[in-house]
Amino acid sequence: MRHPLIPLFVLLGAVLLEIYGFAWVGGTVGALSTVILVVLTAAIGLWIFRIQGITHWRRMQQMLSQGEIPARHLLEAWLLMLAAVLLLLPGFFSDAVGFALLVPPIRSGAAGWLLKRRSVWVAAARGSASAQGETIEGEYRKRESERLQDKQDQKHDQ
Repeated sequence: MRHPLIPLFVLLGAVLLEIYGFAWVGGTVGALSTVILVVLTAAIGLWIFRIQGITHWRRMQQMLSQGEIPARHLLEAWLLMLAAVLLLLPGFFSDAVGFALLVPPIRSGAAGWLLKRRSVWVAAARGSASAQGETIEGEYRKRESERLQDKQDQKHDQ
């Protein structure tokens, strides 16, 4: 069983890591240069995100128009948005993770890892196979209320 305070400790650790990064870089290159670096990395990262986001969006639209379900691509889009958020947060370590998620093979690998980790996501990804021609067998039964509605519709049509 997971402890409920683990997310709090992870967040606190990330904040402390970012503060350490600011102190280290600021001590090396100066405070003004540190601020410029943080703004510059955010601007460059968001510019790259914009380009990749548009390309990714078009690829998903193309898949949908061909009748494919882009489950994995939706997860990759979520990771792209996470990258943008991390790049907007001030800090060098969050920028490093954000830039890493902008690299398509890393993002694709992370999406694959996440899909394997969560059975719900795996089921969603496997749902795309049914759109590619696999037959799903099952039974269908009308409810009593649907049968009554059908009878009323037939009487109304006559």
